[in-house]
Amino acid sequence: MKSRFRLSATVAALSLAAAGAVGLSTTPAAAASTTCLGYTGNLNQYGAQLVGWQFGPSECFGVAPSGSIWHTWSGAGGWKEMPGNGRALAFTAFSESSVGKSVKVVTESGNYYCNYDDYATNTWGGWYGTSTDHC
Repeated sequence: MKSRFRLSATVAALSLAAAGAVGLSTTPAAAASTTCLGYTGNLNQYGAQLVGWQFGPSECFGVAPSGSIWHTWSGAGGWKEMPGNGRALAFTAFSESSVGKSVKVVTESGNYYCNYDDYATNTWGGWYGTSTDHC
């Protein structure tokens, strides 16, 4: 499935944490209360990123100061920890096709991991390492 993914120009990833490029740092910051799609959570210095998926509802993604990975969407009832017990520093990419969507994170050590949601089952899989530009 990985080879079927391309970054869609229609996917808009908007950083709610800063305008412009977000640099990565290994210096942890205190939790910042961040609100996205009406839900407030405590995220690290990189805040939340809102993604307007083409084939599904908009979704916000963020990382807690502990490194746990979270997301929310309209009607979710709050922020939900993403499946697979992943740990990260920040989200780096989002991609989508008509069959599913993926998210990519970077860890403090500079390793990249992806998670994929299959639209047929609406289920996020586990985190897997990647050394490519896409998931």
